[in-house]
Amino acid sequence: MVSQRYLQAFVLAIIACAFCSPVIARKTRINPPPTPALFSPVDSPDNASIEDLIKDRIDKEWKERGTNLSPELIRAEADYARMSSSSRDMLYEASFHLKPRYYSHGSTGPDTSSKSYAQQPVMYYIGSARTPLALPMVSNLSKALSGDEASYTINIGVLPLPMPSGAPDSMRYFVVIERAIESNHTDNSVSLERFSKEFSSKVSEPVFLRLANEPLSKGAYIVKLEDNSVLDFYDDFSRFIEEHIILKGDTLAFKLGHETISDVSDRLSIPYSVSRTCNAKVELLSVVDTEHAMTIIDTVRDPADYLAEVDMSHFSSGPYRYRFTAIEPKTGKVLYTETHAFNKSAPIVIVGGSRLGKSDTLQVGGNKKAVDYAAIIRQLDSSNAYETVLNDRISTSLTKAESDRKTLQDIVQANKKNSIADVHGRAGIGSGTAAGDNLFIGIESNKPALSFDVSFGFLGGSAPYLDYHPTSYNISQIGTSPKSLGFQLTWIPVKFFDGLVEPTVGVSYYGIWGQPSTPTGLGSAALLSGQLGIACDPSGEVRGIGFSLSAGLAPGLGISQSIVTDFSFKLYTRF
Repeated sequence: MVSQRYLQAFVLAIIACAFCSPVIARKTRINPPPTPALFSPVDSPDNASIEDLIKDRIDKEWKERGTNLSPELIRAEADYARMSSSSRDMLYEASFHLKPRYYSHGSTGPDTSSKSYAQQPVMYYIGSARTPLALPMVSNLSKALSGDEASYTINIGVLPLPMPSGAPDSMRYFVVIERAIESNHTDNSVSLERFSKEFSSKVSEPVFLRLANEPLSKGAYIVKLEDNSVLDFYDDFSRFIEEHIILKGDTLAFKLGHETISDVSDRLSIPYSVSRTCNAKVELLSVVDTEHAMTIIDTVRDPADYLAEVDMSHFSSGPYRYRFTAIEPKTGKVLYTETHAFNKSAPIVIVGGSRLGKSDTLQVGGNKKAVDYAAIIRQLDSSNAYETVLNDRISTSLTKAESDRKTLQDIVQANKKNSIADVHGRAGIGSGTAAGDNLFIGIESNKPALSFDVSFGFLGGSAPYLDYHPTSYNISQIGTSPKSLGFQLTWIPVKFFDGLVEPTVGVSYYGIWGQPSTPTGLGSAALLSGQLGIACDPSGEVRGIGFSLSAGLAPGLGISQSIVTDFSFKLYTRF
């Protein structure tokens, strides 16, 4: 049984010393306040657990953000370190073994017994580190109290809080630390003090929390012995010991790890990570029968790291694959999928009761032939090892080739959906009511079948809307005749007979100008023309010569005159 006198002495002593715990950020880029930031004592009932305090903090965040609360999903690790203040030697270290917990807000309030997959539950961690009291490490206390009577336990709760917008590389934590004394021989445990703290740090960078022991006021003691002598806390304990907690958090992501398969039991273990609540499915695939998959795991998982296991002893040796798929439970949308390959070899078999010498005699007919069984086995082992390595390399190459093929296929599909294919230039001559006798240059694409041309022409004796009446039109009057600058956009909705017949729909804009016959006459005009026509590519759709005929109406913009009929002809070539 535990010496109750010693245990009570420890409890009273540590309560009296108040073990206040400031947090000092080391090796992190946290902006500290002007004065050292201390852990705040938690104002809560004595029977409240760390889990209760974290849920209260979640409720507070929920009241502030409501349904806009987007919880941070991380993989958290925490370690405890105790060092000598003088020599800086490591006296004791332990891991908190943080385990993920989840808290959901349902329509009727918080509910931890059933999960609501319509929203992502809040993720937090709870862990503990049980350590020796370490009093015997102080020389003048080695006979005062036996170190194996009780243990010093630190319990920790870590809640990652959502960061405000604009800080994607930071992490915000709410941490609760509780100190307790536990008996090494019974279930007796006494909680001494509890503190909470909120702080921020860089993502994936460790946060060093130092549990510093403050010098106590006069009269404070850690242990009062039977003869009423008192061991001073600071002189006899605190100045010899430093305590640290190293906290680290990484953002969770969907991930399929590499498998391990036992050489003896043939048990296959497949690690995988889930970064949000999803329907996790792990399947075993055969490279021979690709249609039927063996489902290993098919259940809803919360964010964490998991392991899928299956007994492969009943399966034949050879190449296999395994696939992990994460599916959104509500909509059925695939969030993540990945496939890996592996090879199952024959298990190691230990055979006893026989011995192979360097050589043995095999009788064949009437002749005796010396056979070296050991050499045969070595040769077979060498051949098997060579084939195994070769098969592994081939499987790895196939997996890489399949991944590259899928990547290229995705690129091609993206180009087909989101880009214009086969863009090239074109140029030619044309004639039309609004365009005149013109030269044009432009570009066109095969899919979709669009063309855009810019034309410049001479209207000659036919100038719609302009106050121009030439007596004749010949080559000598090109410089003084009205001119036209136009932009034409044409679309071919469908093609027949490999481009021999192509109906067209077009819209054009023209600016025409010339010297009016009278000082007050109209010298320039803007026209908007819509046309329907037909094109032909007798020498092919991409290269060669083509021509088009179209007709439509060309109203003048802002001109109160009758609409003219616009006819157009084009002869062009591609380059």
